[in-house]
Amino acid sequence: MSVILKRNEYLRMFQSLPHKKIRFQTPIILRMFGALNKINMRNENRYILCNFLDQNSDKIGLSDDIYEINNNMPLNQLFLLTFNKAKEFELINALYNEYINSINAINEKKTI
Repeated sequence: MSVILKRNEYLRMFQSLPHKKIRFQTPIILRMFGALNKINMRNENRYILCNFLDQNSDKIGLSDDIYEINNNMPLNQLFLLTFNKAKEFELINALYNEYINSINAINEKKTI
């Protein structure tokens, strides 16, 4: 199966999720992270994580430039940093919404 067909398949799955009444968001965040990696959208994944950290840097207390940190660590380590900070400061819902909004934006692109 080509990469484009896989992308479309995963993006359709994400669109079909009933997002308003999801009780446990952590497993879905993990699945979205893994799915984006699986369909070769690692740069988008990195962008989502950096954007979340940048938007919430005042709440998290992250004084370093996230984009500098981004270049010095692997994607999995960046995800763990982001996820742990989101959990520690009770921002899991914000991270979940960041993923959902980004995936919806990817879905809206005409050429994937």
